Amino acid sequence: MKIIKLHTELGQLIKKAKRNDRRAQYELYQRFAPKMLSLCRMYINDIQFAEDVLSKAFVKVFKKMSSFKGPEEAFFSWMRQIVIREAIDFLRKLKGLEFPTDDFSMMEQVNETEDSVGISQSEI
Repeated sequence: MKIIKLHTELGQLIKKAKRNDRRAQYELYQRFAPKMLSLCRMYINDIQFAEDVLSKAFVKVFKKMSSFKGPEEAFFSWMRQIVIREAIDFLRKLKGLEFPTDDFSMMEQVNETEDSVGISQSEI
């Protein structure tokens, strides 16, 4: 297996990934997956579910690369929103609940729902 050096500029990687360059997509995944997995774990306690959500989110990221028009500095935030939406969609399907889209009110609703239904974060 060929090892890809992680020194390519982010802007170049984004351009290549937009052209469906698998190596560029792989490198973007290698750079951002650990942070995005941590983000998923903030919403989904189970590591296997969080990894599944992350995989689906990265598929969406790569499918929607052509829609990313911002500067390279905004790429992390753009990708973060896709991951968050995928995690919220997972929780909706799991619990059958509606969640607001902003982070703070979503977490408040999850906590209120857990209290009222008797579900702990470790059971999600």
